Amino acid sequence: MKTTWIVALSALVGSASSVTLLGACAATEADGTPGEPTGPSPLPDPDAGLEASRADADADAEPCTPDVLCPAGPFTPGTPGGAFDPRTRINVIRGRSENDVWAAGARGAVAHFDGTTWRRSDIGSKDSLSAFWVRDSGEVGLSSFFAMYSRGVVPSQDAGPASPDGWIDNGAATVPPELLSDSRLTSVWSFPGSEWAFCSSIETAIDPTVISNPDVNGLWRLRYDAAAQTFEVAWALPRGTCTTLGCRQMTSIHGLSADDFWAVGYTGAVVHVTNALSDSPTVVPFDSQTWAGLGGVWVASGDDVWAVGGAGTIRRYTGQPYMLDVVDGVPATEDLNAVWGTGPNDIWAVGDAATVLHYDGTAWSRVKVVGLGQRRPDLYSVWASGPGRVWIGG
Repeated sequence: MKTTWIVALSALVGSASSVTLLGACAATEADGTPGEPTGPSPLPDPDAGLEASRADADADAEPCTPDVLCPAGPFTPGTPGGAFDPRTRINVIRGRSENDVWAAGARGAVAHFDGTTWRRSDIGSKDSLSAFWVRDSGEVGLSSFFAMYSRGVVPSQDAGPASPDGWIDNGAATVPPELLSDSRLTSVWSFPGSEWAFCSSIETAIDPTVISNPDVNGLWRLRYDAAAQTFEVAWALPRGTCTTLGCRQMTSIHGLSADDFWAVGYTGAVVHVTNALSDSPTVVPFDSQTWAGLGGVWVASGDDVWAVGGAGTIRRYTGQPYMLDVVDGVPATEDLNAVWGTGPNDIWAVGDAATVLHYDGTAWSRVKVVGLGQRRPDLYSVWASGPGRVWIGG
């Protein structure tokens, strides 16, 4: 088990606009697949070097200049609602705009940024959240398909009292019987205005019985059924599709519309799904030219898709049938866990050992991170609202 440390970071990178890195403790165990914590997210022993780590960071306090990332976020003293413990891992960051950003992670950690200030939001639980669904109205934090917390959604009749910040424990979603209880939710993505969100998952307990089960799936649909006042999970693809096309162990989804998305996963798996909300979606597998696990995908346009993964792997779809191009000259060999962008000339990738990369339309380059001292934390999530407005967590 390796444990690394990070505080929140912010910077001005590449422009006069604010660019911010939001980070926290990363505690992972290497399993050959990028971006996927392999178990619960416990806080380390309080006496296991925290003060030394803080002193180390203070000693490395470099000026925040326009070309670096440096400290900020809901870890600073005085954060409304209480600052996060600096060891808290951030698993996901998503938002609607530069003035409406959410971060979620270990032990019920949730915070909201309103464009000026980060404020902690109490969900009433210490469950670690692995995914976050920013709906048109309200938010949903997901620990799993069987533990969901919502805000701004009509609660079920048997729901308990709301937390001080308005979060409801919705419990388990209504799921197909084939969705195993050990299916680990890895990501949620939805197109604005769509009733359904799409989810990726992996099976955490692989055995011969599961492997031979043609119903095992790595892609699902999720919605809130207002009539039944419950969340509902349904098949995203016909049964058996993932056994045939290799989409059983998926880590990330992103798309262009409610009916069109890409998903990536273990062993270089890449699929493109169109007519996604129909009863017969079209699923096309792509050759990623790698066996490395892919941890993140971001779609710039119909003929421009980026995927990142193990050992500094970056792949790009540029319209070539059934194949992604190999991207050479990547200035990293660390596992890359997530990718996001605002356009073809502004793309960010993050990964292990505090790796932050930026693509300017011509080449990928490393972005310097200051304030870490000797620490090199793993980074799991990146989200941007526009050029120069990016948040990173880990």
